[in-house]
Amino acid sequence: MMKKLIYTMVLADKDNHIFATTGTLFFAIQLIIAVIYTFITSGSFLNIKLIAILFVINLLLAFLEIFAIRFMMIHDFDNTAEPVEYKVDSYSLSKASGKEFYTIRTNKGTKVIDKDRVDVVHMEVFTDDQNKIGTTEVKYAELKVPENLPKYKFDLFTDMLKHVKNPSMLMTFKYVKNEAKD
Repeated sequence: MMKKLIYTMVLADKDNHIFATTGTLFFAIQLIIAVIYTFITSGSFLNIKLIAILFVINLLLAFLEIFAIRFMMIHDFDNTAEPVEYKVDSYSLSKASGKEFYTIRTNKGTKVIDKDRVDVVHMEVFTDDQNKIGTTEVKYAELKVPENLPKYKFDLFTDMLKHVKNPSMLMTFKYVKNEAKD
């Protein structure tokens, strides 16, 4: 239940970091109450050194709160997002509206992807299979968020996927003869 609340709040207010704001505000109010209580009970304010220490502790707790929430979300995303691999029939690089795109025909349909969102990897694979030597195989892999997640998680993970640097990979495997090494 707590995770659902955190995910929903983060998704609703991603840019304002609601947790950092409320956490810092909560700790600032505690500090003000401590200063007022000390003044009422002893007739003097807390010394500057003590106020500075309390302020630093409050900031550290706010950053710890942000770190813990982000770590939880990234950990859940890493465990949930699945790599999906397709066999590629053909691909091409094209330009439209000043942007470059890969058009990739796979065994599951055609995909058009921004060039900056795809990692292109060329590899040589050593083999003894005479039928494969000299051939090239092309595969396309991408991260997908499963559809069966609760809406609050699916929406947040889909948004997180948009910010992953290269969620797709176009891999070409060129099969070459496996020669004995000296």
